[in-house]
Amino acid sequence: MTADPFALRLFAEAQEGIAVFDETGALVAWNVAARTITGWDEAAAATHDLLAKGAGMLEIRDGTWVDLRRSAVATDSGELRVVMLADASAQVALREARRHLTDGGLIDRVTQLAGPQIAYGHIERSVALARRDARAVGVLAVGVDIPPVAETVPMDELMRQLGKRLIAATRASDLAARPGDDELLVVLTAMAHANDAAIVGVRLLLTLSRPYVLQGRERSATISIGVASFPTDGDSCEAVLAAARAAVTRVRSEGGGYRVAAALA
Repeated sequence: MTADPFALRLFAEAQEGIAVFDETGALVAWNVAARTITGWDEAAAATHDLLAKGAGMLEIRDGTWVDLRRSAVATDSGELRVVMLADASAQVALREARRHLTDGGLIDRVTQLAGPQIAYGHIERSVALARRDARAVGVLAVGVDIPPVAETVPMDELMRQLGKRLIAATRASDLAARPGDDELLVVLTAMAHANDAAIVGVRLLLTLSRPYVLQGRERSATISIGVASFPTDGDSCEAVLAAARAAVTRVRSEGGGYRVAAALA
């Protein structure tokens, strides 16, 4: 039976590596992507017995990782077994880099947000670029307080969920960080207008103020946000950060709540 031309083209041009084995386990097809990802030609691939390897992440040689998946296709001539290979080397390298950063204290272990050292460096660079380009930088200091109740609140789980919401709510060009146990920080880079920080703060407040499920129960956290921007509220990274922290301190001292305080009264 003649193979479908579209299927042949799809096999040849697929970004994912594809290996096809017949019922005896013999390799009968090996596409260009599979060769590129693994570095093996078809003869070399046949010696590695891919069908015997488990699905998931697999290091095929030093520093070269693939995400291996398997499937089966019924044909008139018998069942074909298909192994699909996606290049995972960059993903594994990124995971390892993040682990090293976490071990070194540069990334918070609980929330996976940037630690204070990275956050402060990012504010400094953002302010320097904003000064050069006549743009604005926003800094949101977020305070987290737990209403007193009889049950102990699992803070790590709460902060982990907060971190996920914070990451989802920030742009790729911005930075979310955890500089303290009950403090989060968002740096808004390259803003067109200084007052945009307050708009982002309100949206973030609505996101972070929703209840959290902790140990199977809904719990609330009191979120307070202090907003400051360069150059409106300070002419240096230290001044802007201090203004945002002073603002959130005022909000928390007044009982907290779901409010945003401007850095300068």
